[in-house]
Amino acid sequence: MKKVFFIAALALMMATGCNQQEQEQEQKQGQEQQNMDNENNELTAFDVQKAFEKNGFSWFTENLLVCSGDSTQSNAMTIGWGGIGNYLGHNRPAVTVYVAPGRYTWEFMEKYPRFTIMQFDDPKVWQYMGSNSGRDGDKAASLGLHVAYTEHGTPYYEEASMVIECETMSVWHQTEQDFRNDTPKKWYEGFNAGIHTVYVGEVIGAWKRQ
Repeated sequence: MKKVFFIAALALMMATGCNQQEQEQEQKQGQEQQNMDNENNELTAFDVQKAFEKNGFSWFTENLLVCSGDSTQSNAMTIGWGGIGNYLGHNRPAVTVYVAPGRYTWEFMEKYPRFTIMQFDDPKVWQYMGSNSGRDGDKAASLGLHVAYTEHGTPYYEEASMVIECETMSVWHQTEQDFRNDTPKKWYEGFNAGIHTVYVGEVIGAWKRQ
């Protein structure tokens, strides 16, 4: 009887060990596949005039950030307004963004000649960047984002699903005298961050994940 119990226990141990090995093997294969997928899903350069597939009237509502700075310092913020098209030439793609003077990123937009617009698949990035200030800490580090730089030294985050790099061509510091109807007048009533500055940037680089 003892021999039977011993054989049964041994068989159970062997089966458990096999199951554990199978699980470990499956986990290893899953991790390898994930790593392969990540490698194959790198940011790839594309021509915005030929391969930009987003709706320009709604793209700025799709979890976007604007970032400016250099290798020594940078800051990003959530952005929900903007425009895409061309400026000062049919073959000069351009992006227009709006940043209020009360935002920390505004200081970077004023100081540095280039900026990036980034899209993220995770809405938590958009939400956190829009509800916290870079004056209080490193927002990118808090989210686990990794800063990288274009060949021009413009900062962006490696985790973005799309990055568009722009060089600022024109800046318009709006005042109340610029308003032509009641829409902006009413909108800015009680808005403490100030009237948005308009930045028009020429697109000098664009990358997205396939």
